[in-house]
Amino acid sequence: MNNPLLDSPNRVKLGVMAFNCSHGSTVTNVDEAWAMNWDDNMALARMADAAGMEALLPVGRWKGYGGQSNFNHRTYETLTWAAAIAAVTSYSTIFATVHAPVTHPVAAAKMAATVDHVAGGRFALNLVAGWFQDEFDMFGVQLPPHEERYDYAAEWLTLVKRLWQETAEFDFDGKYFQGKGLWSEPKPLQSPRPPIMNAGSSVTGHAFSAQHADMNFAMLRQLDEASDRAQIAQLKKLAVDLGRTSQCWIHVYVVCRETETEARDYLHRYVVEQGDDVAVNNMIEIFGSQSATLSDEVLEAFKFHFKAGFGGYPLVGTAEQIVAGIERLSNMGVDGLLISWVDYLGECQQWIDDVLPLMEQAGLREPHKGDS
Repeated sequence: MNNPLLDSPNRVKLGVMAFNCSHGSTVTNVDEAWAMNWDDNMALARMADAAGMEALLPVGRWKGYGGQSNFNHRTYETLTWAAAIAAVTSYSTIFATVHAPVTHPVAAAKMAATVDHVAGGRFALNLVAGWFQDEFDMFGVQLPPHEERYDYAAEWLTLVKRLWQETAEFDFDGKYFQGKGLWSEPKPLQSPRPPIMNAGSSVTGHAFSAQHADMNFAMLRQLDEASDRAQIAQLKKLAVDLGRTSQCWIHVYVVCRETETEARDYLHRYVVEQGDDVAVNNMIEIFGSQSATLSDEVLEAFKFHFKAGFGGYPLVGTAEQIVAGIERLSNMGVDGLLISWVDYLGECQQWIDDVLPLMEQAGLREPHKGDS
């Protein structure tokens, strides 16, 4: 079975992320920030699906970050979201973002297989080892030290893969999980298993992703093009050294307008004039103390990008400038873009109308043939 995510002929694959959360990826107080309701989630999913975007990815979030916006405080749980979104789409791969520390692998394997059947073989797993202790306090779970989180996630994933693939009951006696007569049916439709994404950004996270994931969801440091290119090359080399291949996906926040001035002015309005500094300061503190993703220096410099789009890479300007930026990213080794906007519905339609045709002209994508 071909997977639109891994087998897409497009030089740059596309997806939409974080629309299961209030405010999406923008830490801002503007009135038009994504309010997040089910009708809009379905409308956006159908829009992206009909346009041939390869991925729809929800963010796993259990509580907000405070501030006036209380960024991401309203969210749809991702496995149930994925099943419902799968039922109203026909092409895109539907992700669920799963926190290993709070979802037992036996339950996760069964739920993931269920979504894969609903989707007709279009499910993918975005596995998170865990980093936001405030969320896990709600479950009474104390996150282990950073390095050990990935040991836990590796055993979690080993068990899930066995449940997806093995046809006979088996016992499991690991460091973190024990069970007798383990069994899960039906298996996922995808064989040998659904695709796996991981956003590990520390040294340990990179090693985990190279060994276990088909896609690394990278947060580029954005120091300069050369360092970003080297970061991507290193991620891919880690997988190649293990005899594997791994795609590199990144998050991009997009502001597309008829002129560059209009785009820059709007970016300034929602980030500088109306960005939620309290929420982003809370976010920076959490990232610095709990995730080991970025250094303190980089985190401080990243405040603008966190407000603009949760640390994503900026694509700001005219449609032509945005496509030129995408071509640069592709030349650096980026395989896929997960997109966020302030106004998801309006700006996704603008992307489809204005940006996609230019991507096709540039040889970055092929026209989507739809159900035909």
